[in-house]
Amino acid sequence: MKQAFTMAEVLITLGIIGVVAAMTFPAVIGKYKEYEVTVKAKKIYSTLMQVLDLAQAKYDTIGDNSSLFTTATTNDELTKNFAEYLPGGFVCYSDADADSKCQELKYKYLYQSYNNKYGQFTLPAIILPDGGVVYPVLSSNRCKPTETSGVTLDSEGNPKYDKDGNLVMWHSVRDDCGSIYFDVNGAKEPNKAGFDIFQFTVWPDHIGPAYWNIYGYSSLASILSGGKLIFNRR
Repeated sequence: MKQAFTMAEVLITLGIIGVVAAMTFPAVIGKYKEYEVTVKAKKIYSTLMQVLDLAQAKYDTIGDNSSLFTTATTNDELTKNFAEYLPGGFVCYSDADADSKCQELKYKYLYQSYNNKYGQFTLPAIILPDGGVVYPVLSSNRCKPTETSGVTLDSEGNPKYDKDGNLVMWHSVRDDCGSIYFDVNGAKEPNKAGFDIFQFTVWPDHIGPAYWNIYGYSSLASILSGGKLIFNRR
């Protein structure tokens, strides 16, 4: 006599499979998305490193990044300088037409470390052929040692005060040239620093993190060394 599953047994089995799939599928999708972002971030970072190398070769300043920045007086000019080394890139200048695709590139993004605090992207920017977007930004220090000061922030991004209620200030000498922000998928969500948005600061003789760990550099450094993305999940 042949054995067979009853309809009830089949339905129970399918139900169990459905529950397991519902529990595991989101995790699988999430891991794939992170893998996809990681691959694109590495590719864009490599491209931007090539831009710095090509600019050094053009200006005959091997080992010195300053020429790319000091030859510009505005972010529009700096963006134009970068675009020269990014074939196929579409430049969105700060005066882009209100009806153009450039306007969608002005959007908010969640900081990497601060809870529920956001930054804002503005033009100019460069749209890459793969849909990624690059935002070159000049530093007011212009690659030269400059005395700089500002308000000290706590771990949540709020101003610090001393026991008398006065703002705590920081002072330092900085010689950064500028910063490069990039979003691997443009204005598409999630728009989180450390997940799909990353940044690095450029000095005359090296590149590295910004002065605050809120723009995604530690996450970028992690994936470049074979680690995982580090980002605020809110």
